[in-house]
Amino acid sequence: MASSAKLQRGLMVLLVVLVGAIVFVLVGNRGSAQTPNPRIVSHSPFDGPTMPPGLHAHDFVLRDVSGRRVSLAAERGHVVVLTFIHSLCHDTCPFMVEQIKGALNLLPQSGRGVAAIGVSADPSEDTVAHRRAFLAKHDMTGRLAFLNGPEKVMRPIWHAYAIQPVTPRVDHSTFVILIDKRGLERIGFAADQLTPEGLAHDIRVLEREPA
Repeated sequence: MASSAKLQRGLMVLLVVLVGAIVFVLVGNRGSAQTPNPRIVSHSPFDGPTMPPGLHAHDFVLRDVSGRRVSLAAERGHVVVLTFIHSLCHDTCPFMVEQIKGALNLLPQSGRGVAAIGVSADPSEDTVAHRRAFLAKHDMTGRLAFLNGPEKVMRPIWHAYAIQPVTPRVDHSTFVILIDKRGLERIGFAADQLTPEGLAHDIRVLEREPA
């Protein structure tokens, strides 16, 4: 009987030790899941995804709705918000332009020192009349330069920025690029990552950098 009691007590002690070990492992795993590894925490000052360093923005010269020639190179010294849009789009393009407008509204003087440029993703449909109507609908007349040109001129631009233009079967690429004062591509927001607050934050960071 004594030996039986000792055996039962020993089994009980072993069971308690095993349960304690399981609890320790579970709590430890939960704690490690909640605490980020300090070696992989991002120290980027930006909210949006950063582009590869030293990536020069491809220059272009296109015309806005007034027929004025607009050059990307002429915007050196200013932060540029660049996107590719279609005047007859009814979903993503209006969304992106509204996010850009919201970001500009959050900046000092409503982002007056920031160049906002939209490049056509469908030259045949982005007529002057359609572009003007699009800008007016989103209260961006005079705030966003909606540019267009002949398709043979547009294709190298689309290629340089990895843009899929509008086709009968495929809609165009949808993202917003921030170009710094030196003409380098720095941030690339996909449409589903875009918020006015995040965009305005990253513009502020770039504006603090020297030209």
